[in-house]
Amino acid sequence: MKRNLFLYLYGAIIIFEGVFLVFSNHFTFHTTKYTLGIILITGAIIALMTAFTSQRKQVEFAYHEVHALAMFVYGVSVLLFVNDLDILSYLTAFLLFFYSISEIIFCSWLFNLANKVKFQILLIRVILGLAVGIGTVVFMNYFAINKTMVMQGFGILVTIIGINVMLYIPIMTTKTINE
Repeated sequence: MKRNLFLYLYGAIIIFEGVFLVFSNHFTFHTTKYTLGIILITGAIIALMTAFTSQRKQVEFAYHEVHALAMFVYGVSVLLFVNDLDILSYLTAFLLFFYSISEIIFCSWLFNLANKVKFQILLIRVILGLAVGIGTVVFMNYFAINKTMVMQGFGILVTIIGINVMLYIPIMTTKTINE
């Protein structure tokens, strides 16, 4: 548990952000903006700590470094450049697309490890990555109709990402973790 503490915190912060987005219509825009920015910068720092406390020679630990950078840039961009719900939605959609593509690429890297991964979890992660990408397209389709619903949908997708981060721990077999 101690070894994966930062990973659990990282996943929990992402889940909290997703739940916050689902209920963001109950808060003012500025409260939403600053809370998202601060939560994501904090999550990025913890993701970076996850990457640095892990073995850097394994391919899958680069995942946390890339996502930490993306979360940090997103968090800072939300704090500095977002002035209305439109920009926040487009920026969030970009982050979700980035996540979807990087998750699929990450899973293909893990697949190349052949017998060192749990294929059932790898398949679930690919499906979740695809679901986030497709879900982003679907929710952005309704952007002109109901912006609040889009942000709630994005919240659900971000919660899925947090759950996906939590699935990271059992993907590697014991043999690989011990190497």
